[in-house]
Amino acid sequence: MNNITYSQDNCKEETTSTWLIAIMQFGLKINFFKPFEYFKLKMKKVKYSVYQKLIITMMSIVIGCETSKDINEKLGVEKLAANMFDMYNVPDQSQINLLLTRMNSDSISQLQDIHNQLFMEHSNSIYSTQRVVVDCDQTGLIANGKTFELAEKGYFAKKKNQRGYQLADAFTGEYSETVAMFLDSGSSHCNKHYDELLSSILFKYKDQLRNGNLILRTDSGFGSAENIEKLLSIPKLKFITKGYSTVKAKNLAKDIPYQEYTQADEAAWVYELSANDGLRYIIVQTLSKKGNLKYSLLISNISRHEMSSVELFHFYNKRQTIEAFFKMAKNVYNIKKLRTSKFYGIYAFLWLVFITHNLISQFKSTVLYGTELENVGVRVLVKSIGNIKGFVKRTTEGIKVTIPPLTKLSNLIANALCTPKYEQLTFNI
Repeated sequence: MNNITYSQDNCKEETTSTWLIAIMQFGLKINFFKPFEYFKLKMKKVKYSVYQKLIITMMSIVIGCETSKDINEKLGVEKLAANMFDMYNVPDQSQINLLLTRMNSDSISQLQDIHNQLFMEHSNSIYSTQRVVVDCDQTGLIANGKTFELAEKGYFAKKKNQRGYQLADAFTGEYSETVAMFLDSGSSHCNKHYDELLSSILFKYKDQLRNGNLILRTDSGFGSAENIEKLLSIPKLKFITKGYSTVKAKNLAKDIPYQEYTQADEAAWVYELSANDGLRYIIVQTLSKKGNLKYSLLISNISRHEMSSVELFHFYNKRQTIEAFFKMAKNVYNIKKLRTSKFYGIYAFLWLVFITHNLISQFKSTVLYGTELENVGVRVLVKSIGNIKGFVKRTTEGIKVTIPPLTKLSNLIANALCTPKYEQLTFNI
């Protein structure tokens, strides 16, 4: 059933999303879905197993469903995708909603273990012999309805008087991999799960830490004196963080003459204070759009021979990769549109998003390696290539998916699938 080949001939047969089928076949070939077969949840199997419902939820993420209702429309026509997992049809959205509402704390532990297992087996970053940079940050998910469990008022960027949840994440931007994740109520500070995030990062990157190739980059929310002491106590760990207090940065800047600053950017200047206890303190002066000077403090144990103060400034600003991931996850994977009002159901869906994202990243680095699509963003892959239809022809020898060369993107994905440069899959033209 899973012996699928691709071609670029013209024909008219049963259609399928080329993007969806390619991702799911790749996952099957590398045994990515195997751990889900052992997922335990008290839920009777009438027509579909818990495993199959988990797979359908992941398919809905791959294909960019905005809500659970989209499963009926977007996945309902994907008969080939269902067949690949021993389903004749795709279960409707009500069954997926039921799956999520049945999730509990044990379900979250299972999904976290699955994420960690798959990460250790398939991650590109943990096998890197080069420097690995892991970013930590937190973002808010708004949930104002009265039925949302554990939703509380808290800080939500550019939104006041909102209720919802806080999502803390560890992410490696260069490899676009989710490393760890924790969800909590909207009033929770990012420090609440900092120790757990840190523990998960250090466990996964033991080799990089031992070789001095692990760098942690964190937002000001993690930049307390206590957290900095904690990082300093970890041998060979390198880090850079923004100081927690902007008042301290402003007070330190009072006695620094303007001419002592070094220009780092069009509207940013830096001044490095004297090193103290193995730490470097860099005052950053920025000019706002309204013409006001603002101050912040960068704190790092990365030596000067590795990075100058200006280089550290630019290196820290590359932390925007995790912010870009949050934005993409909200607007492409649609995590801002919560699938259920149950806390553990929301948490479970987020874990499935993080796991699915790592599958897509692995697909990009393997199947799309060396092609024009290798560095294309997930938005384009899901929103544009996800809409490219292939025509299905079923034969006794297997299933042939034909991709009509109608657009440049369809040509690119067809060429990538028809002439693969990797070992896991075999395709024929």
